[in-house]
Amino acid sequence: MIPPLTAAGLLALTAVNAWLLTVLLQDHVSQAQAPVAKSEWRPKGAGSTLGMPGPKPLTVYGSILAQPIFFKSRQPFVPPPPPSPLTPNAPVPAPAPVAVDPGLVLGGVIIAPDVKKAYLFSKADSRGTWVSEGESFMGWTVQSIDAASAQLLQATRTLDLQLYPPRSRP
Repeated sequence: MIPPLTAAGLLALTAVNAWLLTVLLQDHVSQAQAPVAKSEWRPKGAGSTLGMPGPKPLTVYGSILAQPIFFKSRQPFVPPPPPSPLTPNAPVPAPAPVAVDPGLVLGGVIIAPDVKKAYLFSKADSRGTWVSEGESFMGWTVQSIDAASAQLLQATRTLDLQLYPPRSRP
């Protein structure tokens, strides 16, 4: 059983909701039936009586449209001239080979009266080997070994490996 005060509150809320719904529907129906006033729009220009000139054709703005908007130079793009058919196709010289770091590291040096050896390894593979002057390691020939460096040679390219990084002077 619902207490009488609760029943009265629910009945009052129902009545208010019904009244609001009626007001809303009446407002909607009256707006749907209201005639809409038409307004005539005429562009300013040829039909205008204010003496204003008409719109210009886009061809007038050709020089402005030819310049790029977002470039600092604001210069129009001029494509490079096509190669002339009179010049023979000269062979393009091959670019010089790029010197690539072979990733070799000098890990240690042994210098004794009868032996000079350098411990060389690759950055990709930490397993290295001890090599003497004149021996080869990964395609490089060990040219010389001293207390803090080793010099390797491959064809015409020389590689100097330092045991310690060079000190930077403050």
